[in-house]
Amino acid sequence: ILLVVFITNAINLIDGIDGLASGLSMVALTIFGLLFIHYRLWNYAILAFICVGVIIPFFAYNVFGNADKGRKIFMGDTGSLTLGYILSFFVIRYCMHEPGHNMEEYGAPVVVAFSLLLVPCLDVIRVVLKRARMRKPLFLPDKNHIHHKFLAMGFTPRRAMITIQLMSAFFCAFTFIAVRHMDNTIVLLIDIVVWTILNMWFNKI
Repeated sequence: ILLVVFITNAINLIDGIDGLASGLSMVALTIFGLLFIHYRLWNYAILAFICVGVIIPFFAYNVFGNADKGRKIFMGDTGSLTLGYILSFFVIRYCMHEPGHNMEEYGAPVVVAFSLLLVPCLDVIRVVLKRARMRKPLFLPDKNHIHHKFLAMGFTPRRAMITIQLMSAFFCAFTFIAVRHMDNTIVLLIDIVVWTILNMWFNKI
């Protein structure tokens, strides 16, 4: 229950600039779909790609649409919470034991699944810890999320979205490769350390 609530709200809270939550979700859903195809879990693969198909036109109208011409749409909490809930379902399903399948073929399922959502999940943890350290209410909105940092550094919303997407892709690719050659705990610790160093660098800038 805590995992579902955590992932669901992580996607919702990172939905601060056009295309960020939908873009991160679309990539994660695509990879989950391909993984489920590999393991012949067809029902889950179909659901993943259906979600991708729904997000594609939304992403196009959200990022490239023009509000003045009535051709721009916004996700809102309902959309981001729904995507987060579906992604949490896929994380749990991928981490479950499947008789007849070696679910560790691509590395430890928990680490692989976590890598797909590493940016929104670690961002929520960092923001909550900072609020606790500053003795502020944990559920009070603020501007400490990763996308707020990029906007404060002078990035345009679109450049910030693309940069965060590339960060997520880097973490995902590194984890997928490293988890086959290194201990799972070490890979996870490297992800967390790199994320922390990057945020310290962003704060300094």
